[in-house]
Amino acid sequence: MDTQVEKAFPAERTCNYQGSFACLQCKQPCCDELFDASPYVERMIAGMERFEVRSEDVPRCPHCGWQLVPWVRDDTFLQGAAWRESIERYERFVRERSDCRVLLLELGVGEMTPGIITLPFWSMTAKLPDAHLLSVNISGDSAPLQLGSKAEAIQADLRTLLSVARVGDE
Repeated sequence: MDTQVEKAFPAERTCNYQGSFACLQCKQPCCDELFDASPYVERMIAGMERFEVRSEDVPRCPHCGWQLVPWVRDDTFLQGAAWRESIERYERFVRERSDCRVLLLELGVGEMTPGIITLPFWSMTAKLPDAHLLSVNISGDSAPLQLGSKAEAIQADLRTLLSVARVGDE
């Protein structure tokens, strides 16, 4: 959602279940189309005066004229072709590895939408014979007791943890 995964992996190997700030969608939505946010954001920034965006720089849908909004999960979230293809890639990836050793990393997942990442990861960990779950979260552990030794939780600030790991690699 915050576009960091795309910096490390090609788009065809990722799943943006909750959307991405890198894309915009029609607020209606009138169409099944996503728009690259970069040129719109650049135009808004270039036209800003005292931290105010000019109304003529607000992104508009080329089809209906309504505002374009970030493609992130809310009450108008577009679950169109791009989203469905992303979900299909993810489900295929999991199916193809169902008999392999799998490490599910839950990094900094909040508690706002547990049905999207947390609960499916718990279920996969329980069902897959060689799956293990590692959860890292600043607010506490989320590894359920019923998973026993198949799940571990680390309570830590992810940024601090990763910077320590980076230093350790040098």
